[in-house]
This record gives sequence, structure tokens and C-alpha cells, in this order.
Amino acid sequence: MLRKPDLYDKAITLRYRGFSYNEILGVVPVAQGTISRWCCKIPLTDKQKERLLKKQRNTPLIRKLQRQAIQSKKEAEVWAKEKIGEFIQEREKLLLISGVLLYWAEGTNRGKSLEFTNTDPEMIKIMMGFFRKILRVSENKFRLMVRISNKGNIGQAKKYWLKLTKLRRRNLRRPEILKLTPKSRSLKKHPYGICRIEVHDVSLFRKLLAIIKEFSKNFALVA
Repeated sequence: MLRKPDLYDKAITLRYRGFSYNEILGVVPVAQGTISRWCCKIPLTDKQKERLLKKQRNTPLIRKLQRQAIQSKKEAEVWAKEKIGEFIQEREKLLLISGVLLYWAEGTNRGKSLEFTNTDPEMIKIMMGFFRKILRVSENKFRLMVRISNKGNIGQAKKYWLKLTKLRRRNLRRPEILKLTPKSRSLKKHPYGICRIEVHDVSLFRKLLAIIKEFSKNFALVA
């Protein structure tokens, strides 16, 4: 196919100005393959690429998918509230299930002490409620240890986790200082480090393992 100079020149000019192939097709009446062949070797600036990327994000299909995602999230939130609402009148049962599952997944099941370690403050709060209200752990049996980077603020980390757990300084253990690699982003993600809750009581340790075992047997039957 012979190239039409005026169409070719217009297509090339528009591409240098950062137009997309579809935008050029709206002005230059040739096949899409022709536009691609004419313009494929023309580099775009970063600013032009950014404009085209934003334009792609605003296409009707993308907008439709975004609306569907928002609707799906709303439906999920309604469903979750309804499910939790079934238990909300029996908070102790919900706390029991939450604590068992969290410890089963994240707790330590070796030795003779209860140990739960996490960076998530909400998980720590749930486990403290489980220890206090379900296992009836005495306040003097709790031990709190902060694990934090050598570049972190140890004092602030101690205050943060003590306030969150409602424990006292007498419950603190010596912090564990971690040496991170230069490229590690751990401190930026978790400025207060990692919190470890320990309860040194072999009787409670056995009770928790027993309830997890019993829970898993009954859960397997339901599943």
C-alpha cells in the first residue's frame, strides 16, 4: 500500500505530540495496523506516557470494573456485619473463637509457655482479651518483650506496646535488638517493632493446646 504523504505526516506529527494510536485513528482515516507501522519507532516522553496511562485508567471498561469493585466491597462489608452480628450478643464466644484461631496460626506450641508474637496491634489486643477473659491469666504472669531494629526508638516502642496491652513496666522484659539489612523497610512499616506476649504457666499452656485440639476436631466435622 502506497503511503499518503499528508496522512502519514499528520499521523507522525500527532504521535510526536503524544497522541495514542486510537486518538490518531480518529483524525487519520487509515487502518490501525498502518498507524502502528508508521509510529512504532517514535519514542514518547515520560509525561506523554503518563497521560496515556491515565487515559487508559479512565476508559469505560476500567470505570465499570472500578464500580463493580466498590459494589463488591460494600456487599462484603454488609455480609461481614451480618455474620458478626449473629455473635455480637455472645462476645465471649466470639473472643474464644478469635483467640483460638489466632494462637493456632501465630502462637508458639512448643515448650511450656504461651507465646504470641505479632506486629499487628489489633491482633495483640484480641489476644490480650483472650488471655485475660478466657484463660483468666493473672496480670503478674504476663511478660512483654519488644523486638525492634537497632535504629528504632526503643523507648517509644515500649510505651506504645505497654499502652496497647494495658500492662505495666514490671511486665517488661529486656528488648531484643534486631540488625536489619540496609535495604530493609521493616522499621518504616513497623516503627514500634514486634510485640511478644509471654505467659509462663504450664497449666494454661496445656489448656490452650487442649482447646485448640478440641476445636480442630469439631471444625473438621463441620468442614
